[in-house]
Amino acid sequence: MNHNDIYKRFELYFELYAGNNVAAWFQNGKNSIRIRQTNGQEFIFTYNSQKDWRFETVQSYINNSMKGGKENGKNA
Repeated sequence: MNHNDIYKRFELYFELYAGNNVAAWFQNGKNSIRIRQTNGQEFIFTYNSQKDWRFETVQSYINNSMKGGKENGKNA
């Protein structure tokens, strides 16, 4: 799925966080985008299917998804 399609899903699922609340969004890897809100908050939205998606803070994404991040409060 391309990143524009991922953003369209984000708009559909999270109407309150989309629209005028989005300052910018960027590609963040396969099926994933990073959304910067007008208030400065940033989130990661990952969409694989209707039953497999995540919407999380950048810190949560780093802690749980990235190599070298923390897992369950411990260093991975």
